[in-house]
Amino acid sequence: MSLAEEIKKVLKENPSIIVDALAQRPEILYDVLVKLMPWQVIIRDIDDLKNHTQKIEKELGEVKESLKNFVTKEDAKNFATKDDIKRLETIITGLGARWGLLSEDAFRQGVYEIMKSEGIVAKKELVYDKTGEVYGEPSDVEYDLMIEDGNLVMIEITSAIKRGDLPVIRKKKEFYERNKNVKISKVIVITPFLHDKYPDRLKAMAKDMGIEIINP
Repeated sequence: MSLAEEIKKVLKENPSIIVDALAQRPEILYDVLVKLMPWQVIIRDIDDLKNHTQKIEKELGEVKESLKNFVTKEDAKNFATKDDIKRLETIITGLGARWGLLSEDAFRQGVYEIMKSEGIVAKKELVYDKTGEVYGEPSDVEYDLMIEDGNLVMIEITSAIKRGDLPVIRKKKEFYERNKNVKISKVIVITPFLHDKYPDRLKAMAKDMGIEIINP
């Protein structure tokens, strides 16, 4: 069994991490449910949910802006105490997390734990890109690497992937190879959601770029 098949098998046997990611990113369900249950009533309900989510996100932005404007006014000194302000900031942060701001880290950590429990260990490595080759500006580039049958494999774990992510992933691979003078034989992307109207085309594009997408 190849590494890709093994990882896919593990994720299928541990669906809870995918469920958690979907719960934190409810908009993902729209495309999925439309494909699985294309009835008008279901589509209408999903549209209502999507609109409700967008409304909450808009209200959250308005609350943040109102708070910012309020505390910059002269009477901000009368606004309760620092503890009250801190408590309100905590509530706002919690709302943001509820609607997906933290779902990426949650998904990545969940997959790491599953892989570890199955004996699949990826080595983390940071490489500094001083010329901005990968992201367009100087930054640390994070890698998850492992050895399969004597070959170096690069793993990308993300809660969603779109076409625009593929060139960045390829740049990461090429940057590492040049800086470390090694050859990465395979690039695997693990994700529960392909953010594309035509997921099969996205997978085909990735394959042409030497990237294998595992989508349990």
